[in-house]
Amino acid sequence: MLPIYLSVKMKYNLLLFFLFTITLNGQKIISPNFSIKPSPFEIIEYGKSFYNIYYKVDFLDNALLPSSKKEIICILEVNDKVSKFFDNNKIRIDSLDEVYRNKNTLGQKEAGEYFKTKVLWNNVIFKNGDSLTVQDRFRYPYQYDGEQPALNWNLEKGEKDLLGYKCKKARVNYAGRTYFAWYTPDIPLYNGPYIFGGLPGLILEVEDIDKKYSFIAVGIDKSPKPIYLRNEKKILKVTREKFKSVRKVYKENPGAFYNGKAYNEDGSPLTIKPKNVQYESMELD
Repeated sequence: MLPIYLSVKMKYNLLLFFLFTITLNGQKIISPNFSIKPSPFEIIEYGKSFYNIYYKVDFLDNALLPSSKKEIICILEVNDKVSKFFDNNKIRIDSLDEVYRNKNTLGQKEAGEYFKTKVLWNNVIFKNGDSLTVQDRFRYPYQYDGEQPALNWNLEKGEKDLLGYKCKKARVNYAGRTYFAWYTPDIPLYNGPYIFGGLPGLILEVEDIDKKYSFIAVGIDKSPKPIYLRNEKKILKVTREKFKSVRKVYKENPGAFYNGKAYNEDGSPLTIKPKNVQYESMELD
């Protein structure tokens, strides 16, 4: 077997990691000497929300490990023109970026604040009229812009109560999956979690037929919140196809995004791929 030689950049990243952080009893300890440059923070504001709907989201990243489903709380902020769906913990991260953006460096204390908040769903879905903007982070922030997908809903028989609202049933095929949704005409918002919308009422629940992805409303309030979209120059704007391909590579082999490559004796790259990782996108086509 040929020996593996780590790239200089990978050695440097690993050295920094071990110098500045250790894990003790599940807790991440940061070296007092740790420092890093802050993230830029620029936004475009789109007014205040009229409704905020909170969803419990269950999703599967790894097709080989069905038991590894993740559960988080996302929020759908809606006004009469736009909506934004994202991980509720991103509010905390954005607020830290805003506070620290003018500092020269961030040290142990500031890094500790970031470590307290974990964002599992980096995807941001922004709807504006018929247009759609999707942002995500694969080490660097990426974005694609396009039109909202045409969802050909089939209204079906069935009723259920969610959060005290009477809901009706609908079914749709989208991007290679079949979804069942429950919507309430009592809230006249033709919107819902993720890319879903277009039914005669707010969608309070969506689940795919294989039960790999589900969005269930767990709360609603009308407290005005600023709806904004991050707009830093470092955001890489690509096509939807490129966005999906980059996401797949990142999910299956994140080390490649941190120059985590090793090299054979002849100089040919050998990509190290973690075992038991097979990313299955929510959008299959």
